[in-house]
Amino acid sequence: MSSLTWWNRLEPRPRSADLARALEAQVRDPAWFLARQWQFGEFRAEDAASPGFVQLSHTTAPFVGWRVPGKASTALPTGQPLEETVETEAFSPDLALRVELGQTFEMLLAKHGASAAVVKAFRMRYGFSVAMAGSADSADPEGTRFARVCEGRAIDGYRVYVAFRAVAPAYPDPVPSLSGADAALACQALDDLKVWIEDLYDAVGTTEAPAWRQERLEYDVEVVATRPDDGVTVLTADPDREATFDWYAFDERTGASDPMNPGQLTTSRSSVLPIHVRFRGMPNRRFWDLESGQVNFGGIESDKRDLARMMVAYFMLVQGNDWFMLPLELPVGSLCHVDSLVVHDVFGGLTLVERADRDPAPAGERWTMFSTTAGDSARGYADYFILPPSAAGVLQSSAPIEAVHMLRDQMANMAWAVEHETENDIGLARSGHEREFAAQAEVGVTTNQGDGAPLRWVIQTPMPRHWIPLVPAVIDPLIGDVALLPGSLVRPGSGGLPETPAPKGRILKPGVRIAEEEVSRAGTRVRRLICASRWTDGSTHLWVARQKSAGAGEGSSGLRFDQAEIRRAPS
Repeated sequence: MSSLTWWNRLEPRPRSADLARALEAQVRDPAWFLARQWQFGEFRAEDAASPGFVQLSHTTAPFVGWRVPGKASTALPTGQPLEETVETEAFSPDLALRVELGQTFEMLLAKHGASAAVVKAFRMRYGFSVAMAGSADSADPEGTRFARVCEGRAIDGYRVYVAFRAVAPAYPDPVPSLSGADAALACQALDDLKVWIEDLYDAVGTTEAPAWRQERLEYDVEVVATRPDDGVTVLTADPDREATFDWYAFDERTGASDPMNPGQLTTSRSSVLPIHVRFRGMPNRRFWDLESGQVNFGGIESDKRDLARMMVAYFMLVQGNDWFMLPLELPVGSLCHVDSLVVHDVFGGLTLVERADRDPAPAGERWTMFSTTAGDSARGYADYFILPPSAAGVLQSSAPIEAVHMLRDQMANMAWAVEHETENDIGLARSGHEREFAAQAEVGVTTNQGDGAPLRWVIQTPMPRHWIPLVPAVIDPLIGDVALLPGSLVRPGSGGLPETPAPKGRILKPGVRIAEEEVSRAGTRVRRLICASRWTDGSTHLWVARQKSAGAGEGSSGLRFDQAEIRRAPS
């Protein structure tokens, strides 16, 4: 028997184009609304007035200096981020930078009206050469091509800078072939070149940051700041994994002092209007407001363990109208103590707001936010807020120009430092596998077939040259202090002679000693990268920083000794 299927659909049939009546949301049963309000307790009388305005008084104290533990303090520059001051290290004088400095010097010569003969004289004396390429343990094809293009066409700006840096501003004879007028113009251009290099790059060479502790693979720095109650305090600064100094990177050092003079305290009083705390997706405060509907509050699912989601839902649905915020502008690089916070409500009442964590409590029961740890304080934290001179929010960083992964190899009973990436001759990152492939092609090692025996005895399996063994060395036998030193493995070199490859990068420089506990089973990664930032005055700052993070666990190098291999006949 066949069936009949039909549908009914209700459609509105508007009789006018006016939507006013539909948007009025008229109530047909006001008694039901009154009953619901009574059930939710909205008729309970509460003396809860809305805040009208807030009177705020606060004291700010500036940062005054920084130091490496155990050394004298240095005044903190006010025109640059703390990261540049603490982390900056000399830029490597690669081929691209040498040519860039040379081109800048030629532009400065032209700016001062020097003739083409002056440029030619400097090219003859400080010309760029192909012999500078291939400085690595294996030739870099990119650097070789770059050097061939620039040879005879560019000035080696780094050689010019090094030659005249020590004698500036007196240049007795820049180039012997120049006359008096041309020599004077060249001296002016040399002064401008020195200022330009030291302003943009700070330093060019191989020196490290003074705050870098090679044995710990991290920065060790302390900041000296003025206390809001006068005097100075010493704060330890531990950068995060991005090598930035945000407010949580600072802790007050117990019992530390510094001879630097405190800065000028500034006390400010202001009256501001508070506004409601809002965040994206939060319901509107008014019942009849139309909302975007991007967040389905009815679809929030949580259980007893999901406390964070329950707290957020409770705050935005119930307590959202009871939280207010007010603006507070602070100078960058300062400590701030709130002296008083008085709320004037619409009923004329005055309420003095104290710190939520003003009462001391045991460490396990303490609850505080945006606080700085202070061990010698009764509460365990300082009574001020920190706005450091940091570029954390506007920092831009390049891809790593050098990356070293330190790991444990349980099968070989060794620790390794793998140079995954190092700087090539033109300042770009070059893979360690690429270096190894180029080295093998350059050496051209072939297997000696001998007398055709089916087995071949291998004393040691070959290792890539970017795998650097970390050799343990006893530093203090009384306490068992052990450090890891970069070593080398013998491998075939050019002409069949043995060679011992050394580390290529600057992280594993000669003479470095790494504490044994820094290379854990999880491994350690250290990267060098170029950072750039804008400061409050609009100036641009450039520096090289190092980032430390956990590795990816243990690894296996495949190193074996005294192995018998089956010789395979060539196909």
